[in-house]
Amino acid sequence: MTGAAAMLTDSGEHPVVLREAVTSPGGTTAAALRELERHGVRTAFTDAIEAARDRSRALSGS
Repeated sequence: MTGAAAMLTDSGEHPVVLREAVTSPGGTTAAALRELERHGVRTAFTDAIEAARDRSRALSGS
């Protein structure tokens, strides 16, 4: 993860562009990503981030 974060920071590329560059069709990363999507992980992360944002706004009074 540290290497991926450094690559993202150093390259200035969009995360999707970098992911596509390192994901071989039919490879291990592609299999893992399919499984994460099957379980709705992207939606869960988005919902969690939005819940934290909403709670932060409520706590700050705005």
